[in-house]
Amino acid sequence: MLSLPDENNRNKEAVESKSDGVFSLADCFKSLKTTGRFVDKNQFDCKTCQCKTNALWSVALQRQPQSLLISLRRTLWNLEKGLQKDSRRVKFPIELDCSDILDLEKNRTSPDEDFEGCHYGLNSVVSHSGSSPRGTVVLFNDSSVTPTSEASVLKAEAFILMYERLGILSIEST
Repeated sequence: MLSLPDENNRNKEAVESKSDGVFSLADCFKSLKTTGRFVDKNQFDCKTCQCKTNALWSVALQRQPQSLLISLRRTLWNLEKGLQKDSRRVKFPIELDCSDILDLEKNRTSPDEDFEGCHYGLNSVVSHSGSSPRGTVVLFNDSSVTPTSEASVLKAEAFILMYERLGILSIEST
């Protein structure tokens, strides 16, 4: 689950302030990769030393899957309004270059043999219209799928993005 950047921009180093309210998929990944601290009341409960201790956390993406499913967290919570939909726009590419997203040390090789080929092509987009984050249960099937333009897809309020790794033979083509 990938969150949209904090709307209060508490971590300005990770994500630049967006006056137009539009974020890129890269902004969301930068927000994910920020580090945090467990201190004071939120200390980490260490199972090794059996005590509470200050700790740092971070997220690193180190492998390239064949399929990359990105689910954008589209809900916000605040005391005044409760649970609400986050309708901020996220720009996403048709072709995603994951070389900046993968967190590999410069002196270490990738766990994947062909690290250079970390490009993904957009395969499908799930979007949600409406204001209620609770939504309604809807059944989708391939009998009602309609073609659409690339421009229309790129304007969608994406909830889920499905990318397929490029440059690798799929099972169907072998």
